[in-house]
Amino acid sequence: MSRANQSEPKVGIFWLFCNRIIADCTAVSIAERYGDCLTHATSHIDFWSQLQQSRLVPVEVDYEEAPRGRVVYDTVQGRFVIFADRCILGNKAVVREIIKEMNLPNAVETNEDSHYRCCVCLSRES
Repeated sequence: MSRANQSEPKVGIFWLFCNRIIADCTAVSIAERYGDCLTHATSHIDFWSQLQQSRLVPVEVDYEEAPRGRVVYDTVQGRFVIFADRCILGNKAVVREIIKEMNLPNAVETNEDSHYRCCVCLSRES
């Protein structure tokens, strides 16, 4: 699901759910400003609720359970950044799929973020 033409780079939110990427994106040219970044306006919780209502994901699965993340464009550094759960960042094939899905340049920064920790990662920390 995307609110962007196919050739333009996008920012957005995503999950790795049942071995596939589920994403909602916005073309960077119409993205929302958040501090020094351009970002997608829709939150994980809101989009997950839409997916549940459409029966595209199970109602009993909370939006925080599956590994998730967000792509933003850092206007100061002039580059795209993927913030994600380490279950995603540790899988280079999944990172490549996100880059492809969002039509990003190959040179992107990746970072873990405390907001994006799935139940598996949280249980490892306990």
